[in-house]
Amino acid sequence: TDYFIVTIRRTGVAIKKISSSYYVVDDMQESVKFYRDTLKLAVKFQDGDKWTQFDVNGQALAIATPAPQQANPGEGATVVLEVDDLSEQKQTLRAAGVEVGETVSMGDHGSFFTVRDPAGNLVQFFGRE
Repeated sequence: TDYFIVTIRRTGVAIKKISSSYYVVDDMQESVKFYRDTLKLAVKFQDGDKWTQFDVNGQALAIATPAPQQANPGEGATVVLEVDDLSEQKQTLRAAGVEVGETVSMGDHGSFFTVRDPAGNLVQFFGRE
């Protein structure tokens, strides 16, 4: 993790904030019941069976069903870092030798691409452009 942080600073990545963290789940309905009914988290946003975002005191915790460039269910969380210019961010990371995934459009919600840190953890960069 320290290596990745150093790499970010050296490449001049301009991270605004953590947009959200999410878990990939097998069954959206059962998982929503757990987070909403058992943990008593308020649903902030839902996109069918693909994504449900909960409010945790102003922070976003979400669950997603499997999709390209995501972890498999039960493999852990993915940090999503929001940036102002997704294309510029992608070019900066590529220039630094980071293997960058394809940009995935989420329609009106924005777009993202995925990289892996040195340990193999997924890190996504999100932009509203």
